[in-house]
Amino acid sequence: MSVPIYKQLNGKIDIKHLRNAVAAADYGSFRQAAEALNIKQSTLSRSILHLEHATSIRLFERSPGGVAVSRLGSAFIRMARTVLEQINEFDLSIASPSRNEVLRIGFCTSLSAGGLRANLLDFRGRFPEFQLAMLERRRSRLSTKLQNGTLDVIVSTGKLPLECKSIALWSERVLIALSDYRRLSGRDVIY
Repeated sequence: MSVPIYKQLNGKIDIKHLRNAVAAADYGSFRQAAEALNIKQSTLSRSILHLEHATSIRLFERSPGGVAVSRLGSAFIRMARTVLEQINEFDLSIASPSRNEVLRIGFCTSLSAGGLRANLLDFRGRFPEFQLAMLERRRSRLSTKLQNGTLDVIVSTGKLPLECKSIALWSERVLIALSDYRRLSGRDVIY
């Protein structure tokens, strides 16, 4: 008979532990995850060790090339993502839609840098009275949240799977890097 994870917990788990574990899983590296979270690698490593101790599960397989989520760890990471998603949704729900100073924005993972960041910084500078509540998800999930009123605005690439008013914010060049040994590398334009 298997015992649910929550019955096995030997210690306290904080939200930051879950965020650190999900970041490590996403980046496949404690170093890169720590950089993305703007914390020390040793802090992230201790956080992962704490989780592994609290759950009695080896969450990651470590190697010189980075980390990979273990078989048992993948179930835990999936649950951690769900918990973090629900916490983010709660944060958005308490950002009252009736108060004009809160703007709830959803965006796709692929937009988390570059043009979006520049536009949000410009918006904050021009309209400091607005507080921005941001949520990062897949396009289909963002569309659902816009329809049910959880979000006020979606910033996305491509066409959304719903009927709504949309405007183009910016365009940018997309570059591709190829090895010299690839057949396409001699071309100036690739379709």
